[in-house]
Amino acid sequence: MSAVWITVAVLAGAACIAALARFVWSLRPQREMGGMPPAPLERLGWIGLGVTAVVGLGLVCLVVLVGTDFIKRDSTARGIFWLLMMSGIAVWALAWWTIKRRAGGTVVDERDRAILARSLSVESVVVLLTLVTWTVALTEAYSDEGTLPIEYLQLIFWSTFILGAFGRSLGIVMGYRREIVLDA
Repeated sequence: MSAVWITVAVLAGAACIAALARFVWSLRPQREMGGMPPAPLERLGWIGLGVTAVVGLGLVCLVVLVGTDFIKRDSTARGIFWLLMMSGIAVWALAWWTIKRRAGGTVVDERDRAILARSLSVESVVVLLTLVTWTVALTEAYSDEGTLPIEYLQLIFWSTFILGAFGRSLGIVMGYRREIVLDA
Protein backbone atom coordinates (compact mmCIF):
# COMPACT_ATOMS: atom_id res chain seq x y z
CA MET A 1 0.00 0.00 0.00
CA SER A 2 2.84 2.43 0.76
CA ALA A 3 4.26 1.94 -2.76
CA VAL A 4 0.98 3.26 -4.15
CA TRP A 5 1.17 6.38 -1.94
CA ILE A 6 4.82 6.96 -2.84
CA THR A 7 3.98 6.69 -6.54
CA VAL A 8 1.04 9.07 -6.14
CA ALA A 9 3.21 11.54 -4.21
CA VAL A 10 6.00 11.45 -6.79
CA LEU A 11 3.57 11.93 -9.67
CA ALA A 12 1.77 14.76 -7.86
CA GLY A 13 5.09 16.42 -7.07
CA ALA A 14 6.24 16.14 -10.68
CA ALA A 15 2.93 17.59 -11.90
CA CYS A 16 3.22 20.49 -9.44
CA ILE A 17 6.79 21.22 -10.51
CA ALA A 18 5.81 21.10 -14.19
CA ALA A 19 2.84 23.42 -13.63
CA LEU A 20 4.96 25.84 -11.59
CA ALA A 21 7.72 25.84 -14.22
CA ARG A 22 5.17 26.57 -16.95
CA PHE A 23 3.68 29.38 -14.89
CA VAL A 24 7.08 30.96 -14.12
CA TRP A 25 8.01 30.64 -17.81
CA SER A 26 4.88 32.63 -18.70
CA LEU A 27 6.03 35.43 -16.36
CA ARG A 28 9.31 36.03 -18.21
CA PRO A 29 9.80 39.46 -19.79
CA GLN A 30 8.02 39.70 -23.12
CA ARG A 31 9.69 40.80 -26.34
CA GLU A 32 7.63 43.99 -26.61
CA MET A 33 9.07 45.14 -23.27
CA GLY A 34 12.64 44.63 -24.49
CA GLY A 35 13.60 48.29 -24.32
CA MET A 36 12.48 48.81 -20.72
CA PRO A 37 14.87 47.80 -17.94
CA PRO A 38 13.27 45.92 -15.06
CA ALA A 39 12.65 47.73 -11.78
CA PRO A 40 15.19 47.00 -9.01
CA LEU A 41 12.60 45.10 -6.98
CA GLU A 42 11.62 43.04 -10.02
CA ARG A 43 15.28 42.16 -10.61
CA LEU A 44 15.52 41.12 -6.97
CA GLY A 45 12.40 38.96 -7.43
CA TRP A 46 13.95 37.13 -10.38
CA ILE A 47 17.20 36.65 -8.47
CA GLY A 48 15.21 35.31 -5.51
CA LEU A 49 13.41 32.83 -7.77
CA GLY A 50 16.73 31.59 -9.14
CA VAL A 51 18.51 31.38 -5.79
CA THR A 52 15.67 29.60 -4.01
CA ALA A 53 15.19 27.19 -6.92
CA VAL A 54 18.90 26.26 -6.86
CA VAL A 55 19.02 25.93 -3.06
CA GLY A 56 15.76 23.96 -2.98
CA LEU A 57 16.87 21.57 -5.70
CA GLY A 58 20.22 21.18 -3.94
CA LEU A 59 18.44 20.26 -0.71
CA VAL A 60 16.23 17.76 -2.54
CA CYS A 61 19.26 16.17 -4.21
CA LEU A 62 21.08 15.98 -0.87
CA VAL A 63 18.14 14.26 0.81
CA VAL A 64 17.69 11.84 -2.11
CA LEU A 65 21.39 10.94 -2.25
CA VAL A 66 22.23 10.78 1.46
CA GLY A 67 18.89 10.29 3.23
CA THR A 68 16.94 12.31 5.75
CA ASP A 69 19.15 11.52 8.74
CA PHE A 70 22.27 13.19 7.31
CA ILE A 71 22.07 16.02 9.86
CA LYS A 72 23.10 13.79 12.75
CA ARG A 73 24.89 10.98 10.89
CA ASP A 74 27.07 12.44 8.13
CA SER A 75 29.27 15.45 8.87
CA THR A 76 30.24 15.93 5.21
CA ALA A 77 26.62 16.05 4.07
CA ARG A 78 25.82 18.35 7.00
CA GLY A 79 28.61 20.68 5.86
CA ILE A 80 27.27 20.67 2.30
CA PHE A 81 23.80 21.39 3.67
CA TRP A 82 24.95 24.42 5.69
CA LEU A 83 27.14 25.65 2.84
CA LEU A 84 24.15 25.44 0.51
CA MET A 85 21.87 27.34 2.90
CA MET A 86 24.35 30.06 3.83
CA SER A 87 25.57 30.58 0.27
CA GLY A 88 21.97 31.01 -0.89
CA ILE A 89 21.35 33.64 1.79
CA ALA A 90 24.67 35.35 0.97
CA VAL A 91 23.95 35.48 -2.78
CA TRP A 92 20.52 36.99 -2.15
CA ALA A 93 21.92 39.55 0.33
CA LEU A 94 24.70 40.50 -2.11
CA ALA A 95 22.14 40.93 -4.90
CA TRP A 96 19.97 43.10 -2.66
CA TRP A 97 22.94 45.24 -1.62
CA THR A 98 24.13 45.65 -5.23
CA ILE A 99 20.67 46.57 -6.52
CA LYS A 100 20.12 49.01 -3.66
CA ARG A 101 23.49 50.67 -4.28
CA ARG A 102 22.84 51.00 -8.03
CA ALA A 103 19.40 52.48 -7.46
CA GLY A 104 20.85 55.24 -5.28
CA GLY A 105 19.57 53.76 -2.02
CA THR A 106 15.91 53.81 -3.05
CA VAL A 107 14.59 50.34 -3.72
CA VAL A 108 10.84 50.84 -3.35
CA ASP A 109 8.28 53.40 -4.46
CA GLU A 110 4.46 53.32 -4.07
CA ARG A 111 3.94 50.68 -6.76
CA ASP A 112 6.71 48.54 -5.28
CA ARG A 113 5.11 48.79 -1.82
CA ALA A 114 1.79 47.60 -3.27
CA ILE A 115 3.54 44.71 -5.03
CA LEU A 116 5.38 43.76 -1.81
CA ALA A 117 2.10 43.82 0.12
CA ARG A 118 0.42 41.56 -2.43
CA SER A 119 3.41 39.22 -2.58
CA LEU A 120 2.75 38.28 1.04
CA SER A 121 -0.43 36.48 -0.02
CA VAL A 122 1.53 34.28 -2.44
CA GLU A 123 4.15 33.60 0.22
CA SER A 124 1.45 32.71 2.77
CA VAL A 125 -0.20 30.21 0.44
CA VAL A 126 3.13 28.57 -0.39
CA VAL A 127 4.09 28.29 3.30
CA LEU A 128 0.67 26.89 4.21
CA LEU A 129 0.82 24.31 1.42
CA THR A 130 4.34 23.32 2.49
CA LEU A 131 3.28 22.75 6.08
CA VAL A 132 0.14 20.85 5.06
CA THR A 133 2.21 18.61 2.77
CA TRP A 134 4.73 17.86 5.53
CA THR A 135 1.94 17.20 8.04
CA VAL A 136 0.05 14.78 5.81
CA ALA A 137 3.16 12.98 4.59
CA LEU A 138 4.72 12.54 8.02
CA THR A 139 1.42 11.55 9.63
CA GLU A 140 0.94 8.84 7.02
CA ALA A 141 4.54 7.68 7.23
CA TYR A 142 4.88 7.56 11.04
CA SER A 143 1.34 6.98 12.32
CA ASP A 144 2.15 3.39 13.34
CA GLU A 145 5.33 4.32 15.20
CA GLY A 146 3.82 7.24 17.08
CA THR A 147 7.06 9.25 17.04
CA LEU A 148 8.71 11.46 14.48
CA PRO A 149 12.48 11.31 13.86
CA ILE A 150 14.08 14.56 15.00
CA GLU A 151 15.83 15.09 11.65
CA TYR A 152 12.54 16.01 10.02
CA LEU A 153 12.21 19.15 12.14
CA GLN A 154 15.25 20.68 10.42
CA LEU A 155 13.92 19.65 7.02
CA ILE A 156 10.50 21.11 7.79
CA PHE A 157 12.02 24.41 8.91
CA TRP A 158 14.44 24.84 6.01
CA SER A 159 12.02 23.69 3.33
CA THR A 160 9.41 26.11 4.67
CA PHE A 161 12.02 28.90 4.77
CA ILE A 162 13.19 28.22 1.21
CA LEU A 163 9.70 27.84 -0.22
CA GLY A 164 8.52 30.93 1.66
CA ALA A 165 11.31 32.97 0.05
CA PHE A 166 10.41 31.38 -3.29
CA GLY A 167 6.77 32.36 -2.76
CA ARG A 168 7.70 35.95 -1.90
CA SER A 169 9.90 36.22 -5.01
CA LEU A 170 7.17 34.67 -7.14
CA GLY A 171 4.66 37.16 -5.73
CA ILE A 172 6.97 40.05 -6.63
CA VAL A 173 7.45 38.82 -10.19
CA MET A 174 3.70 38.19 -10.53
CA GLY A 175 3.03 41.72 -9.29
CA TYR A 176 5.11 43.22 -12.06
CA ARG A 177 3.42 41.06 -14.67
CA ARG A 178 -0.09 41.98 -13.55
CA GLU A 179 -1.65 45.38 -13.20
CA ILE A 180 -1.65 46.55 -9.58
CA VAL A 181 -4.26 49.15 -8.68
CA LEU A 182 -3.08 51.49 -5.96
CA ASP A 183 -5.59 52.71 -3.42
CA ALA A 184 -5.63 56.51 -3.41
